Amino acid sequence: MTNQQSELDQQACGPEERLEKAPETVAGALRPGGSLDPISAGLNFLFSRRQRQSWALSGLPDQESAWVTGYVLTRLGEIPSHRISYALRQKIEKSLDWLLEIRTPNGGWGFSSGAPDDADSTSWAVIALRQHGRLAPEGALELIRSCRRSDGGFSILPAAAHANEASRPSAPDVTAIAVRALASIDAASSEFLAAHLRTDIPGTPCRLASAFFVSSTLLDWEPGMAPWFVVNAVGDLTCQEADEGAWEQALRLRCMMRLGMQSAWALAAGLRRLQQPDGSWPGSVQTAGDSAQGVAPLVDDQGVLATVTSLAALAMGDLQPGLYFGSDLPFRRL
Repeated sequence: MTNQQSELDQQACGPEERLEKAPETVAGALRPGGSLDPISAGLNFLFSRRQRQSWALSGLPDQESAWVTGYVLTRLGEIPSHRISYALRQKIEKSLDWLLEIRTPNGGWGFSSGAPDDADSTSWAVIALRQHGRLAPEGALELIRSCRRSDGGFSILPAAAHANEASRPSAPDVTAIAVRALASIDAASSEFLAAHLRTDIPGTPCRLASAFFVSSTLLDWEPGMAPWFVVNAVGDLTCQEADEGAWEQALRLRCMMRLGMQSAWALAAGLRRLQQPDGSWPGSVQTAGDSAQGVAPLVDDQGVLATVTSLAALAMGDLQPGLYFGSDLPFRRL
């Protein structure tokens, strides 16, 4: 598999434009009066929550999580390089080293220390490595493939870990990120995702209960991977659903930016208003979990996930300043 970079990485400024500042300060413009702009302030907060080269959430005794760190590093890879100081870039590189160091003998990553390897954590780690120019270990890709089910979706744990498919069915959030990590999709996976775009419906197996998490993830696939009927289904969902908290607003903003919806600018302005004085966005992640099946619940009480998702969503707008989208229904119906 080739080392594919995201569309945002291709648009990001080169390293010669990176600004350097004091060791604990991000490179970014100041607002009138000397306060940092939203992205710079958010980066300051985010790195203040980094411990031992990684990020974690409440409830983890060792305060280390491959899933959270992979997710954070993936989103940081979407922020233009001129917004990241040299000191922060060094910290990112050390966190990438940490990810590789904790890879298990089975070839992948588990949610946290001692947890079994799972397709979700492994996929986010793989993408994080690629986002920052590193190769994805082939063993990790094999582990992800071993989690595919007969309906075209991916379970969070390998099929060999269960006596039958009913004991751990396909999960839409895992499927969307696994497809991105593998950079490959077929008709069965497309149809599964088109029918399971929401994970906030009771009974849906998932790690994160959300109306927009699956949609925003599949819109991050390489251009042309998502079939038209899947993109159209995402567009319908994005137009119909209301926002609930910074987490969902940031995910919805990602969808609207990808789809080229003019109303994204109003949502971006609203998201900026939710930023707190310390630079964070309030944690509002809806959680799901099943410890018996290796699915850990998430408690984003410090706003790590909400903050990095909001930062990446706002950075998408910064990459296209002043762009007039013109239509909120950009795709023709097939």
